[in-house]
Amino acid sequence: MENLILSPISLANLELLIQRSVIAAIAQTQPAATPAELPQTFTISELATYLKCTKATIHAYKKRGIFPYYQTGRTVYFKKSEIDRALEVSGAKRKGSINA
Repeated sequence: MENLILSPISLANLELLIQRSVIAAIAQTQPAATPAELPQTFTISELATYLKCTKATIHAYKKRGIFPYYQTGRTVYFKKSEIDRALEVSGAKRKGSINA
């Protein structure tokens, strides 16, 4: 039998140790996704740059339900494929503005 040595560990270090162990275990069981499989996402600032408009405009379209979005904590994300689809439906790419 192995000798076991116990030492005190802070709660933060214990959480970090568990988190790293879980991530490592998941990584071993799932194949790594290739960049082509990962959806391209934008933050509000990145989407405003992509569409050449203001962040206030993005917030307005998000609030009106024109752009589908995902939220993690306070960070909002948009999938490029869903934004492009919303723009095609509204005819914005053709006309240069969003009709809603």
